[in-house]
Amino acid sequence: MQFSIKVILVVAVATLFAGCTKNNVRQFVGSAVADGADTEVKYNALECRTLQQRCVQGDFQEWETSNKDMGCSCKKL
Repeated sequence: MQFSIKVILVVAVATLFAGCTKNNVRQFVGSAVADGADTEVKYNALECRTLQQRCVQGDFQEWETSNKDMGCSCKKL
């Protein structure tokens, strides 16, 4: 219980200091989760094309975010 409160506090403080927008917060949280799952996540068309080219031995997926931007991921196999 104590550990999870510290983690939440650190994430909240880091987000406030970074002055993130709502979309940047989503990207930050998504990237943090992806790092734990050995997955790389990107959130614009140019970065997704680059990631797709580098993801030769992984599972590449694309999607449209809630604000109509492109999102993608490469999970290492």
